[in-house]
Parts: sequence; structure tokens; C-alpha cells
Amino acid sequence: MKIGVVGAGNMGGLHVSLFKNRTDVEFVGVTDIDLDRCNKFSEIHGGKAYKNVQEMIQTGGAEIVFVTIPNTKHKQVILDGLREGAVVFGEKPFVTSIADADEIMTELAGKQNRLYNGFNRRFAPVYAKAKELVQQGFQVRSANIIMNDGDMTSPPWVTNTALTGGFLYDTTIHMFDMVRFLVGEIAEVRCIAQQCHYPLQDNFSFIFTTTSGQSIVMSSNGHASWAYPSERIQLWGDHATIVTEELDNVMHCGSNKSTLEITDVKNLDRNMKWGYAQMHEDFLGAIAANQPFSITPEDAYKSVLITESCYISAANGGKAIQL
Repeated sequence: MKIGVVGAGNMGGLHVSLFKNRTDVEFVGVTDIDLDRCNKFSEIHGGKAYKNVQEMIQTGGAEIVFVTIPNTKHKQVILDGLREGAVVFGEKPFVTSIADADEIMTELAGKQNRLYNGFNRRFAPVYAKAKELVQQGFQVRSANIIMNDGDMTSPPWVTNTALTGGFLYDTTIHMFDMVRFLVGEIAEVRCIAQQCHYPLQDNFSFIFTTTSGQSIVMSSNGHASWAYPSERIQLWGDHATIVTEELDNVMHCGSNKSTLEITDVKNLDRNMKWGYAQMHEDFLGAIAANQPFSITPEDAYKSVLITESCYISAANGGKAIQL
């Protein structure tokens, strides 16, 4: 499998470092709007520097394209890759508007195994364990979730909505996907937003209702400090609880049990703990075996729909928005 990367930054480097552990992958090169950065990337990671996606596919022979550029720049690169016949892996978020999402879905026209979205947390051991418990019969009645950023000046581009599309598109969108992954489809969103510390809306409170009637309370802000945990999911069942803390551990207390089972992975290799290595295996393994992708374009689309609905709700004083 010949792979090219769009974006000569940290995430591009992370993905290429994982390619090197596989014998069935050839890294052909990278393209970026900054040619100097492209050349430096190639010096470190190998491969060639290409002027654009089309050249990387047509000349370099890339069959798979990893998109790791700023959020708001995803749409055109994804379309370019698809139109050149490549399979596209897009880092989250998919795109940063429903209009852009609609354009890509139209291009896909229902074709399968052409687009995969990088929701790595689905594969992080703490969330994979929580999902396993749910599949084994843990009935989620309600949930409480936090996803905070301690300092939105690290890195400074986080406050640049021209690059991120807004606070919710940068990291919080992972938790929107986690609601669907662990609890169920979201049917209604309510959101209140404030601008507290940074020059954009940086404080959000949500109430989600699923199609099965579960209620999820969530908060996400960019001014919380780095106090542990900045990421936490609590699932409540029938006298039973599942609690995750960061990507470090998951606690489970079964129905009417007094004992607490703890799965601790805090010392695991980072790419394993964050699910990146497992996500690569899932994505590239599906291509090699010609199996359906576990993360579909519909999953990517719904994450954008939820995010945009939250912004619409916030702009209307917390009005309920039906999905």
C-alpha cells in the first residue's frame, strides 16, 4: 500500500512514524503549502516532497492519502484525493461545515471504503474497554462528560477560528463521537456558550438526548487549567457505573456490586494509549482485507451535524435542535 501525507506537521509525522512499523506500507512522500517544511519533513521521514495532492497520486503513485492539515482546509484536499481515485484518511474533524460535508458526501455518492475519519479515541484502551462493557450488557441510563483545554495558547493557533473552525471542532468533537460510540444516536441537542477568556466562544454546556431517551450532560471549555482529569466520561446504569479518567484508566462497578474493577493503562506507549496504532491497524487492515471500514463517512458527517447544531443552539439561547 502506497501512502502519501498532506501536511508536514506534527500529526503528519505521527502517522508516518507508525507506517514505519508496517511491512505492507510504502511512504511515498508529503505535500504542504510550505515547500521548505515539506523538504525538511522528507529529510526526517523519507519520501519525496510533492507540490500538491494530484502530483503525489499521479507521479508518486499514492493509493492512500492521509489528510493532516488545519481543520478548515480539509474539504478541498479530501475532494482532490477522492477525484484522483485515492482512498482518503481524514484527521478529525471531517470538515467544519455541513455545506462542506454535503459536498463530499455527494462526491462519494454512497461508495464504501473511500473515506475514513480519524476518531482515534474509539480505539484507545479506556474507551474500547468501556464499549466492551456496554456490549456485554451494561445499560447506560445517563452520562456526564467533560472535555477541557487547559490553555488555548498552546499551541497558539487553537484560538484561530480561520484554521480550527471554532473551539468545538478542534477537540470537543471527539466527545460528540464518544456519545454516539458508547451511548447511542443523538436526537436532540441544547447548548449554551460563552466567551470567557479567549477571543472566541470558549465555554460550553450541553444537554444531549439520544433516540432511546438517555440524557447526557456535557461541558467543555478552554480555560480550565491542566488539573487532572481534563477528559472524563461517567456512564451510569442500573446501580452500576463506568468512569474513565483521561486516557489512563477506566473504572467499572457492576450492578449492586461494592467492588471496583480498574483497568490502568497510563504507562502504555502513547500511540497505543491514544489509540493511534490500533486505528492504523483497523484502517489499513480493512483495506488489505477488503473489509468495510468501521468508521464510515456517515459517522464523520454526523459529527459535523452535531457540532454545527450545538453552535446553532448556542446562537439561539440554548434552543433545542432536533437532529
